[in-house]
Amino acid sequence: MVTIREINKRRDFKKFVKFPDKLYRGNKNYVPPFELDELNLTDPKKNACFEESEAAYFLAEEDGKVVGRIMGIISHAYNKKNNAHRARFSRFECINNHEVADKLLKAAEDWARAKGCDSIHGPLGFNDLEREGLMVEGFDEEGCYLTSYNMDYYQKFIEDNGYTPDAKWVEWRIPVPDKINERANRVADMVKKRYGFHEKKFKSANEVINKYGMQFFSLLDECYKDIYGTIPFNEKLVKQTIASFKLIIDPKYISLIFNKNDELIGYGIGFPSLSRALNKSHGRYLPFGIFRLLRAIKHPKVLELGLIAVKPEYQKMGVTALIIKNMQGRMMKEGIVYCDTGCQLEDNISAISALDMFDRQAIRRKICYIKKL
Repeated sequence: MVTIREINKRRDFKKFVKFPDKLYRGNKNYVPPFELDELNLTDPKKNACFEESEAAYFLAEEDGKVVGRIMGIISHAYNKKNNAHRARFSRFECINNHEVADKLLKAAEDWARAKGCDSIHGPLGFNDLEREGLMVEGFDEEGCYLTSYNMDYYQKFIEDNGYTPDAKWVEWRIPVPDKINERANRVADMVKKRYGFHEKKFKSANEVINKYGMQFFSLLDECYKDIYGTIPFNEKLVKQTIASFKLIIDPKYISLIFNKNDELIGYGIGFPSLSRALNKSHGRYLPFGIFRLLRAIKHPKVLELGLIAVKPEYQKMGVTALIIKNMQGRMMKEGIVYCDTGCQLEDNISAISALDMFDRQAIRRKICYIKKL
């Protein structure tokens, strides 16, 4: 018999966090998050998101074994911003059993309804920098550290429970060419001459973070404020996020663009792919995970294009092309084979068209589902 249990003790949170490792064991394309980071996200003392959110965690068990999990989230910042009464579901994982999926989704829905919510959508995390969306295409490709990977049977389970698509994303693979695209070169040279845009380079990640870390998130809030599911970042959350990414930032794969008044107007950040290292280490730092991670960070062959943000008034002035051209040049020099983008909304035409001058392939597709309660 399948039972659902809401949890609130650390030993159960450990079961919650460790369950996917058992579920995906042997799947070379699955990329786990860091176990310790996921465990810290359950702790209000360590997770700044709880200042503006509340959450509930559920385990599905059968014959004493964990067979599934789900998390419910209410982002009060999101609801205030959108004048909504909506919950999110997150960390949905289960064995290939429809009953388990049905009971998990019902548990999250019942919790959300009891909290006064009139709808629930997901998969979504606490904020836009967490893994989001249910993957519906791309199962045969190695996943990314920054984006989600899931079992192919989840789509049917979720849709059978009355959920319908509310947003769709695509992730692109951009091969690194032997030489910079001529059109990209022309556009980059043109915007530099016409508008006085220029790039600044830095020697270390600390130098970049200490000088511009807070500006990154201020610009991110400004650029992404109308994007699906986004919420503004409070100061504590900004500091927490910077700390979590500090280890894997390399200034070679950052492009900061300034206007002629030396104001930051856009940036792109690429991260060395940690996919293979995390898969082999099952998301753990110890005993050998840290060595695999350091090797992946220092000698990458693949990059994940984590963020590109351009101030709205500059978004049609070639800044994105300048950023990618700069980063591609350094990727060529460092022997990077290709980079994968994060999730881009399929209806975000301006963001997608900015990549038109580069060869690219749609490699994964994701859906965020919604259901009225």
